[in-house]
Amino acid sequence: MDVLQVGQGSLYPALHRLEYKGWISSDWGSSENNRRAKYYALTAMGRKQLETELETWKRLSAAIGLVLIEAGTRD
Repeated sequence: MDVLQVGQGSLYPALHRLEYKGWISSDWGSSENNRRAKYYALTAMGRKQLETELETWKRLSAAIGLVLIEAGTRD
């Protein structure tokens, strides 16, 4: 199931921005089929930012859920 598709034109600029902000780090290595590959990992600062973003998402999605429930009771 392809729920989320991110093209290379969006993915790589986003990864570069995250790396620039210090939220991820990268290293070159070999893939399973011995091709050169770049691997990314969250940094400590990235983990902290992820926690912040998750809390923001939880508040936003809860608020949207309340609006939808309220809208559903008006019918």
